[in-house]
Amino acid sequence: MKCVFTVAGLGTRLLPATKELPKEMLPIFDKSSKNKIILKPFLQLIFEKLYSFGISDYCFVVGSSKRAVQDHFTPNFDLVKDLKAIKKKEIANDLNVFFKNLDKSNISFVNQPKPIGFGDAIYRSKKFVGNEPFLLHAGDDIILSKNNSHLHRLEKYFQKYNAEIACLIEDVDDPRRYGVIEGKNLEKNVIKIDSVVEKPKNPKTNSAVIAIYIFKPSIFKYLNKVKNSGSSEQQLARAITMSLKKNTVIGVKIEKNEKRLDIGTPESYLGVLRKYKELLKYV
Repeated sequence: MKCVFTVAGLGTRLLPATKELPKEMLPIFDKSSKNKIILKPFLQLIFEKLYSFGISDYCFVVGSSKRAVQDHFTPNFDLVKDLKAIKKKEIANDLNVFFKNLDKSNISFVNQPKPIGFGDAIYRSKKFVGNEPFLLHAGDDIILSKNNSHLHRLEKYFQKYNAEIACLIEDVDDPRRYGVIEGKNLEKNVIKIDSVVEKPKNPKTNSAVIAIYIFKPSIFKYLNKVKNSGSSEQQLARAITMSLKKNTVIGVKIEKNEKRLDIGTPESYLGVLRKYKELLKYV
């Protein structure tokens, strides 16, 4: 399966930190190969989890200010040599593994000239995706689970119910910040979605969409139909609404032993940093 990363947003809620540094490149804690605490970009952690899941084809949809993403995801083996020369072998070895995994992957970058919506960003990956289902992963959100169990379940139920779209969902305290779904249970923690509303003022449920999806390529047809109608923020929700009128769209709940990291706001980013000791158990 191919993966599309959407990393073209302006990160306005995290300004001024994101004036030059994309929010997806903000540092978080992780463990080195020697089990020491290190810092790495959030997007690198996502890539490493997806690489271990078995994905090797990636498309980064970037904006004009996201050169740091392209630079970071370009292998630099000279840096590894320089670090070894000054006896920084541990970080050199960790970077060497990261660079080798990049080198073994097929990575492309697509530009979104203007930040005109999540749906538009997805649509720009159409040529990369081709005619097969693909994983869509936001660059500021990740689920930590043992052996990527959340991704295995998402793929399993996508195939089991021959879904056109499958997404991860989570019950949250304040769903007004998210896309909110309604639907019927197909089985435990799997919902057939009947409606999705983006950031509703009066949400009817507390089931929020996490921006991790598996789409069939038909999503591009619906995105094309809605691209010139309504606000850019509503594009994907409108496209999904069009799809679910004819197709099966499902939501798969994350489980209690799985942890979500969201760095989209200063408050959520602070929460991630504060809980780093607990979260290191999952990475």
